[in-house]
Amino acid sequence: MHIALIEVKPNQNDYIAKEMAGGLGKRIRLGNNFIGTLLNRSLNSFFSAPPIILAQLAGVCHQHHHETTAYHTSHAQDIQTNTQIAIVLSSMVDYRNEVSFIKALKTALAQIKVVVVGSFASAMPEIYQNVADCIITGDPETAMQGIFQKGFPAEKIIRSSSPENLNELPMIDWSPFIRNGYYAKRPFSKELGISIQKSRGCSMTCNYCPYAAFYGKARQFDSDYVLKTIDHYYNQHHIRYFMFRDPNFGENRKDFHVFMEKLIAKNLKINWSCEARLDTFKDEDLPLMAKAGLRYIITGIESSNDALLKENLRRGYKKEDAFRKINLLEKSGVIVQTNYIVGFSHESEQSVRDTINYAKQLNSMFATFHIFTPQPGTIVFDNYRSKLLNIDWEDFSYSNLVWHHDTLSKAFLEKKTSNAYTQYYFRPQWVRKHFKRLAQILF
Repeated sequence: MHIALIEVKPNQNDYIAKEMAGGLGKRIRLGNNFIGTLLNRSLNSFFSAPPIILAQLAGVCHQHHHETTAYHTSHAQDIQTNTQIAIVLSSMVDYRNEVSFIKALKTALAQIKVVVVGSFASAMPEIYQNVADCIITGDPETAMQGIFQKGFPAEKIIRSSSPENLNELPMIDWSPFIRNGYYAKRPFSKELGISIQKSRGCSMTCNYCPYAAFYGKARQFDSDYVLKTIDHYYNQHHIRYFMFRDPNFGENRKDFHVFMEKLIAKNLKINWSCEARLDTFKDEDLPLMAKAGLRYIITGIESSNDALLKENLRRGYKKEDAFRKINLLEKSGVIVQTNYIVGFSHESEQSVRDTINYAKQLNSMFATFHIFTPQPGTIVFDNYRSKLLNIDWEDFSYSNLVWHHDTLSKAFLEKKTSNAYTQYYFRPQWVRKHFKRLAQILF
């Protein structure tokens, strides 16, 4: 059987990353001025994260001896005519384009079966119900294995149970994407890599986060399972960069230390990136991670206002810890990206300015700014349902205010978020601190 793995390519000029935000997708709009356009082009050129859920399903297809082809296209006619099943990634920020693509694909290949997967399909399966043959909600591997073994079920929406043991899953298969030259890339790095996971899910309590909502509490892949995957791509595909897509890398400290020790012992010439809470680690852990190959870390600072974070069940960083740990990472040669959210309920214009100023004080090499958005599937979504403005799911992109804010205007928040990027990156303090690293990377 020939199976297509499809990430529908956006038709918009905005920066869209469908792998981000728990798989719902993220869109960043930086304005129409010269600087905004320049930054937008940089994002699209420097960062890439092919969808790990499709590579996981490629592993399931390989296990059942099916051929696979990966596509990143907006044209249905690009799909091979001998394709029998198309597995299409869903996203909230580009769902209309995906629905249109599926319609065109069903017209072009009348006999094809279309399966839709991903976080947005899990939260809102009805969006795809009229165009797809099957919508899988939850971790898709179990349901896809069932389809291969028993055929398509009578019901269109399938709830896929979580794998009982992650370590019994087939190895993630990036080979269809590698054949197409579709690799993971991080900012200002020429290295081409793949995404992997040490864990799935998140045990943190943040009520606005889609990761925990869709994947539950963190479950670990054994260190040996992950190292086997790294060995395979290192030796068979010459991959030297690995992007860990865990929502909170290193959450299990005991397991984290075992993994770091084994990775260091292998002495592979690799580098890797991850997303993590800084307070997961002690100071001495950070140079250890750098020794094991960490070169880029993304961490959610979120807000300078601890009370706002506490309202949303988010444990804030102590400011002195944030400054110290970012400094330790940077001294170890690790690039730090900090993420921020503005527009929490009860937030004031001053607290928005305070958070943006806090970001400037931390002065990490990269920073992103998002508007608080109650995403479908999360704990806060039902609480905000009555406050939602005219619902257009594509606006739930962290660049728009989609609910009636109790203290801030839509115009203020969207303008402050968009302008935060130019204010952040075009500062003498940022240039002075990071010019040498940028010069080394670029020249």
